Amino acid sequence: MANRLNNKVAIITGAARGIGAKSAEFFAQEGASVAIWDINTERATEVIEKIQSNGGRGIFCQCDVTKSQEIEKAVDKTVSQLGFPHILFNNAGIAVVGELEEISPEDWDRQYNVNVKSIYLVSRSVIPAMRQVGGGSIINMGSESAYVGFPMHPAYTSSKAAVVHLTRSMAVRYAKDNIRVNSLCPGTINTELFSEFLAQQPDPEAVRTEIRDMHPLGIGEPEDIAWAAVYLASDESKYMTGAPMLVEGGILTL
Repeated sequence: MANRLNNKVAIITGAARGIGAKSAEFFAQEGASVAIWDINTERATEVIEKIQSNGGRGIFCQCDVTKSQEIEKAVDKTVSQLGFPHILFNNAGIAVVGELEEISPEDWDRQYNVNVKSIYLVSRSVIPAMRQVGGGSIINMGSESAYVGFPMHPAYTSSKAAVVHLTRSMAVRYAKDNIRVNSLCPGTINTELFSEFLAQQPDPEAVRTEIRDMHPLGIGEPEDIAWAAVYLASDESKYMTGAPMLVEGGILTL
């Protein structure tokens, strides 16, 4: 392989760690020039350095995806240094833990601002640039949680359900611009975000075991999702739009 994304420019938000970082590495391996948009300068720089050391091309854009002015600056930097984008992976996300009566209105809004509103803000700024290359692929990060009711995650689960349906609306609207829009819905993945969730539990190992046993294939790894993202970003998925791509270890089959 190593040429599935040749001559394409890709933007990945929240790519300083986890699934986003692994996706940035794989996109670059497959020939894409990658712009990492993140607020974590140190970790994002490490990812860029790894890409460059492997012969790839990448840049870092300091960007809070909930702030329109920072997004516009990141678009300008990406276009000026790499060119117009063919791929947008709206990967940035957070997980607010707590039952409905426990979550503060501020935390609820923060969950939706990062997981949902950021997709609206970033996409509305990137799509005009994507039109300049005749279209492309937008990937919105969903989750198994869009389909499963987890009592400790009402803010997170509902935000991911919103992402799936926002994706469908975008897909219908932008098909005429040759822009495909799909959501990528992982199961539980062994990332720092998952570790941070476990650290908030009274018995982290017991919770980890319970979650693992809910998935017939167990807990996944970032590369399991990154390869799916490569497929959605590539021309191999050119007849696919509006679809939730479920890579969830079989939890939804139970």
